[in-house]
Amino acid sequence: MNPTITAEVIAGRLAEVAALVESGALREARRRTGRLLSDADEGTQQLLTQCLRALECHPQVRTARLRHLWKTSGDDGRALVEACLPRSDRHGDQARAGLARPQGRTGDGGAARRAPRDLPRRWIAPQPRPSQRSMDAGTAAGRYFADRVEPETDRDDRRDDRRDDVRPLDYDLAAVPPLRGLPCVVCRTERCARDQQRHTDDGLCEDCRDRGREGISVPSSPATREAWVIARCRHIAATSATTAERVARLRADWRHLDHTDRATVARWVSTQAG
Repeated sequence: MNPTITAEVIAGRLAEVAALVESGALREARRRTGRLLSDADEGTQQLLTQCLRALECHPQVRTARLRHLWKTSGDDGRALVEACLPRSDRHGDQARAGLARPQGRTGDGGAARRAPRDLPRRWIAPQPRPSQRSMDAGTAAGRYFADRVEPETDRDDRRDDRRDDVRPLDYDLAAVPPLRGLPCVVCRTERCARDQQRHTDDGLCEDCRDRGREGISVPSSPATREAWVIARCRHIAATSATTAERVARLRADWRHLDHTDRATVARWVSTQAG
């Protein structure tokens, strides 16, 4: 440090810089700090630079950083850090006490309030991103279903759209709840919850099962959800008379599947198309 500039002089100038920072005059504060740095030694220059950076932070972060600098500095350095403490953070002449211990309020347990950076963090495991192969398969399946016309359903939908302007709303039809789960692979009607929760789901409703209709060839136990979805796709492909019928039935299933099952159908369709 320049012998003509004492620590008390620098501390006084730092107090002025702190007041400028607190009032928002950062440009003037930097200018005066530059003149201080030219008169200080290397160690003091580093400490002054760290103090100025701390003063430009949020009040909660500012006090915590100044407290850390105060704890890690010598007697002369502590005097400089105390001079940097803004007036709003002081309680009378207790700048040293304010830097020596946290000023946060204590709760019922008597523990001092901790800064946000000291609070425990809860880490969430990152979700795996879909592979490029799965994304390509999904795109191929989308084109597969979009490029083909479902013979009966699409014509009925278009005919219904044309009649919406002249036909009154059918409240009975509108009150019908949506289909729950996948339909029966034979009659395409809704299956009861008991049929869908069977340990070996054959894809049939109770009536078709009692009549001896052919259902899905259930994979050997233990079978995964993916294996069952693929088995359903194979059954639909094997029991469809035409390509249009197969696509229509797969499209009907697609509307009732979640994202995971749709990815399985997409991969199966891409292998069939290849």
